[in-house]
Amino acid sequence: MTSPAQPTPLAPGAVAPDFSLTDVISGEAVSLSGALAAFGRGVVLNFWSVECPWTRYYDDYFVERAAEWRELGVALLLVDSNSSEHPDEMRDMADVLGLSGPILADPASAVADAYGAITTPHLFVVQPDGLIIYQGAVDDRSFRQPEPTVNYLDAAVEALLAGAYPQVAETPAYGCTIVRAG
Repeated sequence: MTSPAQPTPLAPGAVAPDFSLTDVISGEAVSLSGALAAFGRGVVLNFWSVECPWTRYYDDYFVERAAEWRELGVALLLVDSNSSEHPDEMRDMADVLGLSGPILADPASAVADAYGAITTPHLFVVQPDGLIIYQGAVDDRSFRQPEPTVNYLDAAVEALLAGAYPQVAETPAYGCTIVRAG
């Protein structure tokens, strides 16, 4: 029996695939193109999980940044692509953490597959024309380095707002493997 090949993340410069998923909080459909049009400056896609401790490390960061980014015209979309996690669990975790959403359910992992997302968290920063300018980790934290020294995502969003590519446009994502169906 062979194991499935690990997905290859879309690289900076690639066109971000459009998608439409249901927000488990509002029950409304949310699309990448709609978020880009509504916010105007770009989108941060965060492949997120209810169960992953690596996702928990960053929840406070994302609650804080979501409000800041929203005021600057940047949307934060949390995408839960784990086939093992139910929308009720996602809503409950959002309540506990104070996340206002959207939290988008991707139970068949179709969006994760389209982007080549591997872990939670796994970030993609998309500029208004739909091109990816960053993919990878939030920062350089890892099992062996519990305290980060560089925040790649903050630098990517700063570059996005300046209409540029970040100096570091791609890093290995680090976290829990996305649980795909089948």
